[in-house]
Amino acid sequence: MSAPRPAVLLLLLLLFLDAASAQARDEVLENVSPSCPKDATRFKHLRKYVYNYEAESSSGVPGTADSRSSIKINCKVELEVPQLCNFILKTSHCTLKEVYGLNPEGQVLLKKTKNSEEFAAAMSKYDLKLAVPEGKQVLLYPEKEEPKHILNIKRGIISALLLPPEMEEAKQVLFLDTVYGNCSTDFTVKMKKGNVATEISIERNLKKCDHFQPISTGVSPLALIRGMTHPLSTLIGSSQSCRYTLDPRRKHVSEAICNEQHLFLPFSYKNKYGMMAQVTQTLKLEDTPKINSRFFEEGTKAVGLAFESTRSTSPPKHAEATVKTLQELQKLHISEQNAQRAKLFHKLVTELRGLSSEAVTSLLPKLIEVSSPITLQALIQCGQPQCYTHILQWLKNERANPLLIDAVTYLVALIPEPSAERLREVFNTARVQQSRLTFYALSHMINNYHKTNPTWTQDLLEIADYLSEQIGNDCTGNKDLTYLILRVIGNIGKTMEQLTPKLTSSVLKCVRSEQPSLVIQKAAIQALRKMELSDEVREVLLQTFLNDTSPGDKRLAAYLMLMGSPSQSDISKITQLLPREQNEQVKNFVASHIANILNSEDLYVQDLKSLVEEALKQSQLPTVMDFKKFSRSYQFSKSIYLPSLDPVSAKIEGNLIFDPNNYLPKESMLKTTLKVFGFASADLFEIGLEGKGFEPTLEALFGKEGFFPDSVNKALYWVNGRVPDRVSKVLVDHFGYTKDDKREQDMINGIMFNVEKLVKDLKSKDFPEARAYLRILGEELGFVRLHDLQLLGKLLLKNLPDSLKIPVMQTRESACASFREASLS
Repeated sequence: MSAPRPAVLLLLLLLFLDAASAQARDEVLENVSPSCPKDATRFKHLRKYVYNYEAESSSGVPGTADSRSSIKINCKVELEVPQLCNFILKTSHCTLKEVYGLNPEGQVLLKKTKNSEEFAAAMSKYDLKLAVPEGKQVLLYPEKEEPKHILNIKRGIISALLLPPEMEEAKQVLFLDTVYGNCSTDFTVKMKKGNVATEISIERNLKKCDHFQPISTGVSPLALIRGMTHPLSTLIGSSQSCRYTLDPRRKHVSEAICNEQHLFLPFSYKNKYGMMAQVTQTLKLEDTPKINSRFFEEGTKAVGLAFESTRSTSPPKHAEATVKTLQELQKLHISEQNAQRAKLFHKLVTELRGLSSEAVTSLLPKLIEVSSPITLQALIQCGQPQCYTHILQWLKNERANPLLIDAVTYLVALIPEPSAERLREVFNTARVQQSRLTFYALSHMINNYHKTNPTWTQDLLEIADYLSEQIGNDCTGNKDLTYLILRVIGNIGKTMEQLTPKLTSSVLKCVRSEQPSLVIQKAAIQALRKMELSDEVREVLLQTFLNDTSPGDKRLAAYLMLMGSPSQSDISKITQLLPREQNEQVKNFVASHIANILNSEDLYVQDLKSLVEEALKQSQLPTVMDFKKFSRSYQFSKSIYLPSLDPVSAKIEGNLIFDPNNYLPKESMLKTTLKVFGFASADLFEIGLEGKGFEPTLEALFGKEGFFPDSVNKALYWVNGRVPDRVSKVLVDHFGYTKDDKREQDMINGIMFNVEKLVKDLKSKDFPEARAYLRILGEELGFVRLHDLQLLGKLLLKNLPDSLKIPVMQTRESACASFREASLS
């Protein structure tokens, strides 16, 4: 045999070196990658894993005939691994089937759907690239044109296929990426071959996943019952279980079966059987051929593994249908078919909820052209971001009536789960309008926004800085605006003090200052009602109460705020001062309030009750005096203890604070509190009234020479002859009137004279001041002033028909004649 030729030996040597270098490169690539260790994934690089994929979705009641609907997907799935932790998912040969009947054994019969071919083309059109850096978070790089519903199906395949790497412990709780977000997962090794797991099961409660959220439909801000999406979602139990069979040598997934179940709990048996929806996914390995391609290019945009919403957004036909519905609604008053108005309006609102923000923007001019008022009402009732983001901007651009802007802003603020964009829009509106409705709307939105976004945000900090700037260092600026902002701070104090201490510091400066009016000083104290009573805040409130030169109602406001969370030292100082207190109004109120605490059955005040009892060991409580003349606190509480349940406690309390120089109370409050099922006590509602300057008005109306003592007597004569004879006899005998015309003329003249006298008396007196507020569940909805009612009355009188108006310059004689003619007609 001849020796090998040198060329052949050289060729064999080159082939050997190439294979050796390729193996070395593979080992380096497999072992050295810093972002993906070798054991971070169960799939080896330069391999393709071919699976047969089946998924079936069904709903109904298992075990009952003709009561289930089902749809089934079959696909060939290829998972290429060009690099460690980098994959390319390919789907092909897909079919889509649906139920068309049952066989004699009760099993469903399936047939291809009409759009099965279209579905197969969509599934195979684009490959899906994905990466799992360090074997943890899953990042997808879909093609820009990939439909979301197709991408969601591929997400389901990936979620069922990816499994954590080998674990030392047989049972663990892991947090894994799924189509429902990051989920707490019970990981259990069922079977091992040597030290290698060959069968694994996982269980997860889908409600604990961070992206498992109930779908929210549109809600009108005017709805009586809102925000029921989350409570109703608790009636459905959602769980997922998966079983994996693994290759004992290469450790990849040979078979995966995942069952997902959504059970309607109220109609279920043992929370296992009943009305439910099920999704079953099965993956069976068919082949693992090698590949040569190491090419993997990340896409321009990465998305997560969690499902994305596939709701249809504004196809052209949908937009045209919205305009057509509005046109039909506008024509109803001509066709006299108003019975269809509610149905069509609901249809219009529903169609608006289905449009995207861009579609609403382009469609809005057409809708306004058809009917501007109906469009505004529909946008308000829509309750979706794409609707309310345009409302305020549109009203500003149209220079609408400020009252309309205020009302719409308040309604927009009531919509749950506000976005940062809506918060900024309401803030900008409040900054421009500076009205009660817009500022209270801002306070409600801040609280709602902070519930869904509890972390610090620049928007909230900017609002806090603005409010601090408006009240200044001592609250001596614009009186009405300062009072309004202090009331609003009372609504948002708990939220804002977590972000910045600046707002609390500004309020405390107002409490200490004596330059603002008494109303402003009391509002500054009440602005602390939701804030934490720190040592600094309690010290300021205590010194305000102990300062006997301050007005009594300011001291009592500080006392009530302090008693929300006092220390033992605070209560001791209060009880020691009480016997020496010179202001009888303050003394009587505090004594009655402490007495109510000692007699209270309310569970929420038992700790406070213990502090008061300890303080009273060294001092004595003064006797409570006459409630007709002195300020006093009232309280009624009751607790009910139920077997095997937390006790129920209810409390009703009220305050009456008198001015020592007048016989009318200047401030009153009524509040109800309820504590049930172990939750913290909740203030169901609170209503307060504060006023002064009513004495001159009451004197003019009911005084010795006032309007009613004489005018009512004359008016009683007017009914003579129109009531039974016995009543007429009493009127004539008691008041001394007869039926002659002269006496009637004197009576009418007397009434008109009294009216003129009353008008002159009221004009010469200062108009009374009064404010009333309403709080529900701790949230202050707003306040009204007596001056507001005066303005409302003027508006109503302005719009009265001319036949009902009394001419301003009319003489007394012509007024008497008009009065007599009106009475005879």
